Amino acid sequence: MDGLMRAVASTSIFVFAIGMAALGCKKSEAATMQSQELFNGACARCHGQNGAGGEPSFEGGTAPRNFRDHDFQLSRTDEQLKMTIRNGKGTGMPPFGPAFDDAQLAALVAQIRSFDPEGK
Repeated sequence: MDGLMRAVASTSIFVFAIGMAALGCKKSEAATMQSQELFNGACARCHGQNGAGGEPSFEGGTAPRNFRDHDFQLSRTDEQLKMTIRNGKGTGMPPFGPAFDDAQLAALVAQIRSFDPEGK
């Protein structure tokens, strides 16, 4: 069922992006909207829509990362964030592997960076 949900989310995001392009949205606006949609569809369930993290998914597990933590933002490169999305991390973060292409990974990283309260 989880794979089906990912497929539906990916299809919905693709259709949304095509629709936005057809409406004449600027590329930068579409990228921001795409990054929000990708994050909400794949990450917000654990990390929250505002990126502040949440409760562990099981007793004794680690809490999902708080992306609003400026020190965390400084301690990770964009490539490290992409690798974590692709490969997962321990028992708390599942791997998304090939679920996202390079452009989608970049959009997710941009969204994660947008949560930094002291960011650019």
